[in-house]
Amino acid sequence: MTLSSNDSEETNQVEPSAGQVSPEVSPEIKTTLGSAPVRRSGGRSSGKVIAVVALIFAIGIGGLILQRSSSTPKTVKLTAHDMQLIFQELLPPQQQQQIASDPEERKKLVADIKKLLAVAQVAEQEGYAEHPDLKTQLALALDRVLNDAYKKKNPDAKATDEEINAYYLNHPKDFDDFLQSNPRAAQQAQGPQRDELKKQLGEFKVIAERARKDGLDREDLTRLQILLTRSQALAGAYLGDLQKNADKLVADGDVEQYYKDHQTDFDEVRVRHILVSTQPKPDAEDESDAKDTKDSKDKKAPEKPKPLTKEEARKKSQDLLERARKGEDFAKLAKENSDDPGSKDKGGEYDFFGHGKMMPEFEKAAFALKIGEISDLVETQFGFHIIKLEERRAAASPDTDQKVRQQIVDKLKQEKLEARINDIADKSDVVVPEDFDTTPKMASEPQTSRTGRTAEAGKPEEN
Repeated sequence: MTLSSNDSEETNQVEPSAGQVSPEVSPEIKTTLGSAPVRRSGGRSSGKVIAVVALIFAIGIGGLILQRSSSTPKTVKLTAHDMQLIFQELLPPQQQQQIASDPEERKKLVADIKKLLAVAQVAEQEGYAEHPDLKTQLALALDRVLNDAYKKKNPDAKATDEEINAYYLNHPKDFDDFLQSNPRAAQQAQGPQRDELKKQLGEFKVIAERARKDGLDREDLTRLQILLTRSQALAGAYLGDLQKNADKLVADGDVEQYYKDHQTDFDEVRVRHILVSTQPKPDAEDESDAKDTKDSKDKKAPEKPKPLTKEEARKKSQDLLERARKGEDFAKLAKENSDDPGSKDKGGEYDFFGHGKMMPEFEKAAFALKIGEISDLVETQFGFHIIKLEERRAAASPDTDQKVRQQIVDKLKQEKLEARINDIADKSDVVVPEDFDTTPKMASEPQTSRTGRTAEAGKPEEN
C-alpha cells in the first residue's frame, strides 16, 4: 500500500470499447484499427468520447502554428439532440449520474467537447488532415466506426475472399499505405503473417463499404462517433506537434519570478505516520499464511482476518492518537500498530516529499503541521492516519536545482498552453448547446435480460 497520488488516485475515464474488428484479428491490426465507441446491449456505453480533451490538458497546446496548407472546414454545430445522444449513448452510467445531478458537471462536459472540436477545427484549417500518415489514420478511424456500426446490426458479418480480392484490385496501394503509417504492423508483415494481415485489413475495408452502402454513416449516433473520432485524431496530432515547441513559451525570467511568488509550493516535509486500515490484508500475507499450513492436512486453513469497520478503525485510531499526544514514542507506536507495510518497520517514516506526491488529504494535513506537531485523525481511502511532522525544508533555488527548475517550467508551460486552448475555444464558431436532456440512460430505460430480469447497471448482457 502506498499513499502516492499516482498510485491511489482514481481516474474517471470512459472505458475502451469491447467491440471487435474481426473474430481472429491480430494484435497489430486490433491495436491499429481498434474499436470505436459503440453502445452495447443493456444500455452500457463504451469508447473514449472526449479522450483527447484529457490529452489537451496533458500535453497542452502552444502558440506556434505550423505552416501547412490551409483549408476551410465546415462549422460544427451540435444540436440538443446530438448532445443528448452523446450523453446517453457514449458516456458510462456513473458519469451520466454525476452530470445529471450537478449543473457544473454538465457545463464542464459542454466546455470539454467544445475544446475538442475547436482544436480539431484549427488542425483542419492548418491542413493536418492532408498529411499522408494522418490521412491514412483518419481513414482507418472512419472505417473503424463504420465496422462497429455494421457489426452491431450484423454480428456475424464476414467478407469473402472474392470481395477482399476485388477491393485490392480497386485499391492497390491501401495495404502499403497502412503499413507505412503503422510501424508495428509493418514489422509483423515482414514475416509469414503478411498475407493474414492483408486479408484482415481487406475484410475491414469491405465491411466499412457495406456500412456506407447501407447508409449507416448518416445515422445520428454513427455520425457523431465519426465526428468525435476524427476530432480526436486531428487534435492529437496538432497538439503533439505544438508541444515540441512549447518550451520556447517560458523564459528564464518567468521561472525566477514564479519561484519568488510561490516559494512555499516547493517546500518538502519529512513525517512519521500511523495507519489504521479499513482495507483487507494484502494477498501476500494470505499466501504466507497458506504456506505455513499447507503440510498440515488435519488443520483448517486460517480464516482471512476481516478488515475493521470504519467505526472500529476510528476508535482504534483515536486511542493511538491520545497515547501519542500523552508522550509515548511515536516511532514505537507506528512500528507496533501501523497497517502501512511500507513504513511501519521504519517507525512510520516517510522521507522528504513535496506537493503532489501524496494523497490530497494526507498531503494537506502534513504540510499544515508545525515541526513536532501531531495531526488529528486524517481519513483517506485506506483508513485513518495519524501524522507527525518531523522536519520541513525549503526547496533549492531553480538556479541550483534542475529538478525544481523543470517543475516550474512544466507548470508555466501548462498554464500558457491551457490559456491558448481556452482562447481557441472562445474564438471558435463551434456550437455545443448546454440545454439538452440529461436523464441518465440506465435510469430512464432499464434493460431486461433474456430471462426477464432487469440487468444490473454497468453490467449489460452480452450480445
